[in-house]
Parts: sequence; C-alpha cells; structure tokens
Amino acid sequence: MSPRFIAYASALTAVLTLAVRPADAQPASLTGPVAGFVFSAVSKTVRPLLGIPGATHMEQPILSRVDSASIAPGGNWAFITTRSHGTFVKGLSALNPAEYSIDGLIDAIDRVAWSRDGSYAAVYSSSGNRLQRVQFSASQPSVDPAVDVSAWGQVTTLAIDPAGKQIAAGFATSGLYLFATGQSPALLASITQPASAAFDGTGQYLYAIDPGAQRIVQYQPASGVVEFASLVQSDGSALKPAGLAVSGDGSYLLLADSATQSVFVYEVSTRSVASTIPLSFAPSSFETLSAGPVVLLNGNDPTEWLLVLDASQVPKVYFVPASGKERR
Repeated sequence: MSPRFIAYASALTAVLTLAVRPADAQPASLTGPVAGFVFSAVSKTVRPLLGIPGATHMEQPILSRVDSASIAPGGNWAFITTRSHGTFVKGLSALNPAEYSIDGLIDAIDRVAWSRDGSYAAVYSSSGNRLQRVQFSASQPSVDPAVDVSAWGQVTTLAIDPAGKQIAAGFATSGLYLFATGQSPALLASITQPASAAFDGTGQYLYAIDPGAQRIVQYQPASGVVEFASLVQSDGSALKPAGLAVSGDGSYLLLADSATQSVFVYEVSTRSVASTIPLSFAPSSFETLSAGPVVLLNGNDPTEWLLVLDASQVPKVYFVPASGKERR
C-alpha cells in the first residue's frame, strides 16, 4: 500500500500553537512578495524575507522554538525539528503554517534535499540508515517505500533532480551513487566522503565535490564521471567548498568557498573560472531560497545582515539588512 499524508482534521492544527506544537507560529500581517525563508539556529526561529532581489528585508519570525529547519525553495513546505519530534509543515509561503502527519515517513530524519522547485524531497535518517523520496502534489503528497542504504555506509551528501526521478547520494566509504526510478542503484564514482552534490535544471548533469582528489566531478549519462575542475589553486592551496549550485540556464556552476571567502563562477561549456565574486566573510550556509536558484550564504544570527547569491541568470550577490532586535 502506498503511504499517504494525513492532514490533521482539527481546525486547531491550522496554525502551530505555543504549547503543544513543535514550533510557535507568530501572527502574520505581511505585505509584499515573499523572497524566501531563513532559519536561525541562534534564535531558533524561521523568518520571512520580503521583497525582490536587491530590495529585500527580513521580517519578524513566523515560527519560533525550532531546533532545525530545512525549507523548500519557495517556502511551500518545510521539515522542522524540535525537542519533541520532526514534522513537515505546509503553508509558510502563505504565512499560515500547518503541520502534516505522515503515514509511512521514516523516523529520525536528519538530512533533507529539495528539488529545484520544492516539489520533491529526498529524506535520510542516519540512525536508521534509510533513504526515501517524498513528492508534494497539489492535492495529497505521497512517499515512496523507504530504501535501506546501510550496505553502502553513512550518507555524506544528498541531491534530487528537478523532476524527482533521480537521487544522488554520496556515502562516506563507498562513493557516489545514483538512485533512479525503476532502476537499481548505480555507482558513479568511488569517491571518499563525496560532498555538495547538485543537479542542473535539466537533471542531465550532476556535479559533486571529491575532497580526496581535491576536484569537482561532473556526471552525465553519455560520458559518465569526468573531472570538471581542480580545487587546487596556482599557489598550491586548496579551496574549501561550502556548497554548489547550477545557474538557472545551466551556463554556470557556482562554488561558494570558505577558504578564499568568495564565490567561484565556472563556465560549464569551458570548465573554467569565468569570474570570482568576493565575499566579506566565509559562507556559513548554502540554502536555496527559490527556484532561480537564489541561495542564502549565511543567516544563523538574525542581528546580522544576510548575503544572498542570485544565480537565476548571470550570478550576482546582494545584501539583506539585519532585522535588528526581534520581538518576543
């Protein structure tokens, strides 16, 4: 039997409440386009970003008492955890969050990877060593049967393609694997500790970091896995990637680097660095805000300004002012 999502029947679950829900929902009276949502581990809150690229500001929290949050691009769905449990939440983008109880969802989820538009997610439990795909439809979301991946070891990176048909999973000791719908898992490359995997907008190209060989690898069905670029610089130093993303039109691969405090923009057609965008600090995050993709490079502290990478077309970085002291 296919697992099903079961929405809470009571009207009390339409909004997360203070004492009995995993997070506190704050009253929302916001206007303007929602650019995304930011989770802060410092304040344990989820805050909306309102406005357009280059003219965006942070609002007061919509959720509080949140221990961790993985938010889908666009904010229609999120997976949040608190002391008591983890749960999916719907309706952040409408500023009306509501919990969903999921029949058949694996327990103890601690890693979530979203597709580019947030319509699919790959979820993983390290304690149970199980992997599962979740599809979010306009009516009832659905989940696939869980896959036991203990034979390959612990997952170090996870990505799902825009169509939700392929999941890339990197395992600490066995390498980078591709889980495609209707096919057996396939080993793409014997990489130790593969990291920061990312699909392009077509799902034809997959990129991942190979830390042991200090390189970025590229996979496509026609040619398999090839080296895309070296992480070793001309002076012998190596980059320390914080995340990878592919631009909206697929022309560029973006690498946020904590060692040089910059974003490297690689031209896909030539596999060479087209430009480097300097940052004022080492990126501490790499969370996709919207399908552009638009990526958040920090955001742990609500009293500090945000740095956002817009890779919708030609990559650029813009700032979001700090929200100041939060209302309690």
